[in-house]
Amino acid sequence: MQDIQKKVYHKNRFYQAPHTLKQNPDETKFSDVFGLIKSRVSIIKSYVELDNLVIFIDKIEVLNTFLFLKEIGFDILSEMSAIHLSDDSFEVFYQLLSMDRKLRLRVKTHTKDCVDSISHIYRNALWSEREAYDMFGVKFNNHEALKRILMPDDWTGHPLRKDYPLHGDLKAQWYEIDRIFGEGYRDIVGPENRDSSYIDPKDTFNFSHMGFEVAKGMQPSNIPHNITYQESNGVFVVTKFDKSKELTERR
Repeated sequence: MQDIQKKVYHKNRFYQAPHTLKQNPDETKFSDVFGLIKSRVSIIKSYVELDNLVIFIDKIEVLNTFLFLKEIGFDILSEMSAIHLSDDSFEVFYQLLSMDRKLRLRVKTHTKDCVDSISHIYRNALWSEREAYDMFGVKFNNHEALKRILMPDDWTGHPLRKDYPLHGDLKAQWYEIDRIFGEGYRDIVGPENRDSSYIDPKDTFNFSHMGFEVAKGMQPSNIPHNITYQESNGVFVVTKFDKSKELTERR
């Protein structure tokens, strides 16, 4: 039987916005700093997009590149993460800011598995690299504590990869039940609810059903299909519909 969980399922089914304008850095306000960077860094591709200088480098150039960029004033790493591509590789990107120059720079590199850590150059990369490892599985060489940061340490898989099932695999679907009670309690406890807007029609401890109120904790009766309710410490009035329709295209 074909293992569909290993297949990249993502397809661009809907409208895609046109590509943004990309300019030659030498013809923009970035010309001076771009010339400086070119003198020390081997750049594969470059352009200016949405007021950001964007450069692509080989992953073996990562350490030398960021040491030099910090030296010339790009002293703030505001963001870094990765993108899982359809060929099962990763584009790792770094967003930098120079307060003195008032310029933004995005550095991108490509890897199949790992890239050098820059956490000793930009200390906040300690957290960002752990998140990229946790969500995508990208490894960062010489990171001092490369472990999961959002998911439990014993979680299986990396949730932001394109081949990760939207509802999680079997281990993900039963994770909390297995951890708390054991696999033998799956049929007894039942599957976890993953609907963030779920309302239990019989729960009169946490929800007040407008127009069908009963005393707190008492059994409700004549519950309608469309429930207007007040959640404890939540928004004032919300209507929850128990029927949904899957759209095949955007309006």
